[in-house]
Amino acid sequence: MDEMKVARAMGWFSIGLGVVEAVAGKQVGRALGMPDQALVFRAFGAREIATGVAVLASDRPTAGMWARVAGDALDLAALGSGMTPSNPRKGNLAAAIAVVAGITAVDYWCARRLSEGRSHGRATGRPEGVDRGATSGLASRVS
Repeated sequence: MDEMKVARAMGWFSIGLGVVEAVAGKQVGRALGMPDQALVFRAFGAREIATGVAVLASDRPTAGMWARVAGDALDLAALGSGMTPSNPRKGNLAAAIAVVAGITAVDYWCARRLSEGRSHGRATGRPEGVDRGATSGLASRVS
């Protein structure tokens, strides 16, 4: 799987989700049984949009993908705080938590692959055709 394609897809996903959260934070909160958290959902929407733009604006969006992972952790913590006995929409909330957990796994996989310098299944970030011999550093550039 190509992590750059996944990163781009997740960047667009961030923007789409962010717009929904920013515009309809009250409705999102109500659907999850957390109507008093509309401002939090709107703020998370702004964060999602910014993260999505950062991912899409970069040729190598490693930092943007790690920002998505961090945002996912915030989302999971916020959603988990709504899992109270008095929440009438615990089923919706549990489904949202499951979806965010799955998205977190994809974001983590992609961020880690980008951090390792892997691309298109190769073990290193070296372009194809570069000599992988014993020389390295300045010595390989001079010879």
